[in-house]
Amino acid sequence: MRSPIRFLTVCSLSLFVMLGAGCLQQTSVSDQASADAATELALSTGTQIHLRETVLGIPGMVVDFLKGVSAERVLTIKTWDPGSRAVFDWEQELKKETDASVAERKAYFDAYTKAPVGSKFPEPPAQVYETKVEQGTLESVELADSQTILLPFFWQNADQIKKQSSLIWLSSKQYQELVDTRHTKINLGLFDDSVSKVTGFTDQIKQLVDRISQTTAEQPAQKDVLEVDADIDWATYTLEVDGKPVTVRAIRAHNSFARYTVLANENNPLILEIILTPASRGSLNLFSRSGLGQAFWGYQISSIKTDL
Repeated sequence: MRSPIRFLTVCSLSLFVMLGAGCLQQTSVSDQASADAATELALSTGTQIHLRETVLGIPGMVVDFLKGVSAERVLTIKTWDPGSRAVFDWEQELKKETDASVAERKAYFDAYTKAPVGSKFPEPPAQVYETKVEQGTLESVELADSQTILLPFFWQNADQIKKQSSLIWLSSKQYQELVDTRHTKINLGLFDDSVSKVTGFTDQIKQLVDRISQTTAEQPAQKDVLEVDADIDWATYTLEVDGKPVTVRAIRAHNSFARYTVLANENNPLILEIILTPASRGSLNLFSRSGLGQAFWGYQISSIKTDL
């Protein structure tokens, strides 16, 4: 039987993400001030972008609790050609439990679970961690018209350029479509084939996508599941720029797979924040810490350093 506390916690967290979370704020800053701040946020060689993973739009302890990775990634721009090409190095330092520690604790709890009443057990072994550094270089020459972005969760190395993604920027085409029509298509690249083709989905996820697409035996699909819709009003987003908090104008858009916050800058349409939904990963098991973490995984840009 599931714990009522766990159930209420999950429901509360789910409600929280529906209502909105993360750095996105409605502030007292003037509309023109936030617009100017967004326009002035330019990138160049050496600029550092600090990115942190989130769950339900929240970084730090919540990510740790839900078995995510709360380490900060630091991106260093090597090449920046607006609307054309981007190259950056990335690095993150994180603590991971050692394989030996994982094995020892698993053996302990396996034995504890099978022990008869009255058994005397010592305290479980303490977790042992080691520090690891992950790093790589990513490049995109698809900033003009790509539909696909590449989530940090899947970053590996420069070979991923073959995915023809615009990395963590909207392409120029996507950004202009959002501004002009409030609609564009964004492919998260989470499935082997295009989401719109629903190839390789489990039956459960295919049925979900069919419902999203309004597809029935009698009625063809009316909506492309890759399409995102932008809010009609400008939003604002606060981050740190060169050590000072700055509120910038942003575009907030969403579909059934994710919520996006995009910097309102045609030369630097940086995706400031993403929060995925359960449909994006097929993560429908919300009654476990790891399941909830995967279902509402995301990232946010916490700071940018230009004066290095």
